[in-house]
Amino acid sequence: MFPLIVIAPLVLGGFVSLFMRGRSHAAGWTAFAFSIASLALASYAVVHSFGQAYAITWFAIGGLTVHMALSMYTLNTLLLIIVALITPFIMLYSIGYMDVPSERPRFFFELSIFAASMMLFAISANFIAMFIAWELLGITSYLLIGFWYHRERAPYAARKSITTILIGDIAMLSAMVLIWNSFHTFNFYSIMASPYTGAMQIPLLLILAAVFTKSAQFPFHEWLADAMEGPTPVSAFLHSSTMVKAGVFLVALLLPLFYEAHLLYVILAFGIATAFIGATNAIAERHIKKILAYSTMEDLGIILVALGLHAFLAAMLFFIVQTFYKALLFMSAGSIMKANGDAENIYLIKGSTKNRLLFVSTLFGVGSIAGIFPLGGFFGKVAIDSAASNIYVYALLTLVELVSSVYIFRWLFIPMRNPLTKGMDAELTSKYGNMPKTMVYPLAALALLIVISAFAYAYLPNLPFAGTSTNAYAPLHISLMAASIETIMALLGFSVAYCVYVKMNLRGMSSHAALHALVYNSVAVNWAYSIIAKAFYELGGIINSFDYALYWFIVMGGDGTVFIAEKLRRIINGQINTYAVAFAAGIILLVIIITL
Repeated sequence: MFPLIVIAPLVLGGFVSLFMRGRSHAAGWTAFAFSIASLALASYAVVHSFGQAYAITWFAIGGLTVHMALSMYTLNTLLLIIVALITPFIMLYSIGYMDVPSERPRFFFELSIFAASMMLFAISANFIAMFIAWELLGITSYLLIGFWYHRERAPYAARKSITTILIGDIAMLSAMVLIWNSFHTFNFYSIMASPYTGAMQIPLLLILAAVFTKSAQFPFHEWLADAMEGPTPVSAFLHSSTMVKAGVFLVALLLPLFYEAHLLYVILAFGIATAFIGATNAIAERHIKKILAYSTMEDLGIILVALGLHAFLAAMLFFIVQTFYKALLFMSAGSIMKANGDAENIYLIKGSTKNRLLFVSTLFGVGSIAGIFPLGGFFGKVAIDSAASNIYVYALLTLVELVSSVYIFRWLFIPMRNPLTKGMDAELTSKYGNMPKTMVYPLAALALLIVISAFAYAYLPNLPFAGTSTNAYAPLHISLMAASIETIMALLGFSVAYCVYVKMNLRGMSSHAALHALVYNSVAVNWAYSIIAKAFYELGGIINSFDYALYWFIVMGGDGTVFIAEKLRRIINGQINTYAVAFAAGIILLVIIITL
């Protein structure tokens, strides 16, 4: 049970925070303190049990014993440290952000359990432990997305997320049943060590369906944008190191199986489609957080593209660097919204350079997602570009990176260019200047981590990814040509955004109906969802009608049998003559039947 110590502080801290009704301000600091303890224990566990695996007996029925398997292999510890490292930053930021005293205990309880669930997922070594964490992530994300009860759209967004994810849960459970039927084990590494059989292709396709719902990949991606109804710290956590990362991590963990099943092309195709859809939606979106949400879709799609190219190390490099810049950008968006009275439209938000720490930290996040050297995002994107041997895949990746550079600088420039009145200038200056330090210091720390994460390029190839694959992955390298093109795309995106949104002061394609309809497919996808839902509703009605007719057929049959029985009972009168006549009639009838 040793690995479970890493989640114990978060679970304990969550319950302690929940019962701090009278001291709501202390709830945040309590959760933060326990998250620090969890980080310390995670570091201790990595040092003292790295490369080891554990099995905990859950229950036994007859001769069948079900275990929860946990491991501290390289890939598991990588995700564990990422989650453990980001959690204190989220908790600290939330202390200043969550200014509704009555809701703090509930918020920090749900956030702590959410983090603990992701840590359990990180160290899972079999489908049993993974599925428990998978479901906990789903229910806690549902609670956090719909956290604001007073918002009309929040419950809708929460229901949409849990409904979409439930499709994947059913697919995952079905895959587990098929895998057990084939291998009689749920252990990831035992399954990967077994000889491959064609029977694995169907369960792997079901796992991909679950991954696509969890990681918001096409065609299950629209719940992620609607999930922005939740508090901003939840968005920062959700998009950087929890929940949506679970799906792509599972693909990375089981990549040898997908390779043997010849399903990498499926992963590649859906990754490219999602990245392109995310980038185009982001450049047309007006909501400050939804732009970043579509950006996360693009990021996760690019990670799947790398995995589809069998470039495992490049995918993991981008997996790491994306964590820090996405957490920073969401926290920055939350701070800007707070200063603007929770406004969400970038054309209505007023930016400011008065809080220099906030502004400079935001620049690091923007530069990293745009692919500016020498920030982490640059190395992550170029590593994947360098692994793209197919010219068409490379061209699509380059186009997506150009669009991402344009939309992230648009995200930065439009609030900064919006005019300020004198009174508003003074008010905003005061709000930006008096922003809680707990909301600003995590941004500065994450900006530093964005720079440090670039060094993962040098150290990642040296990590012993034992048990991950029997096949050689594409090496991690950076092509000079790919680096040059990425730099050109980043600078070109900056120039386009500056000319369109600053110099020309245009609203861009979001104000042109034709262009907006061309690139912003959110409306079309939701319309398709409604059509599918109505089709299932009608199908359900037909099945219900059939079920109702069958029910009445059975009821009428039963009533008819009772009626006949009542009539037959009257001839049972105890008279021998009646029985003799009935016997004779029966004999005659039997003779006729035999004769015929």
